[in-house]
Amino acid sequence: MMGDERREFIRHPVDVPIHVFMQSDEELEYLSMSDVGEGGVAFQTNVAFEDGTILRVNVPHVNPPFEAACVVCWRQAKGEGFEIGVKFLDEESRFLARMVEQVCHIEDYRQKAIKEGRYLSAEESANEWINQYAADFGGR
Repeated sequence: MMGDERREFIRHPVDVPIHVFMQSDEELEYLSMSDVGEGGVAFQTNVAFEDGTILRVNVPHVNPPFEAACVVCWRQAKGEGFEIGVKFLDEESRFLARMVEQVCHIEDYRQKAIKEGRYLSAEESANEWINQYAADFGGR
């Protein structure tokens, strides 16, 4: 896939566990999401999915859990495996992905604060993140 096509959707680094399923409902593995954006997510795996493969992605650590059908758009060798980029198949999933993205950013903010010795509750980290970053987040 050409590099400019990979930038079709804005993506942001996150480190949130996800589940990926084939159409058969067989769970492939517990993966870590590397990017999320309006159009889809990217994750690392040892499975070389072909472009056009239909998958279901589940992010269980948000409330309510996020699950959406997606199609593999690109893959790139990374380390001993692959980074796979998938695009959501419907508009509602794309919209909900923005909510998931925001939750992921807030959790990332909370984890960084903890590493700095600041122990924030989920609500405190959400309030701080919203005050500092929400205006930029919504302006895309």
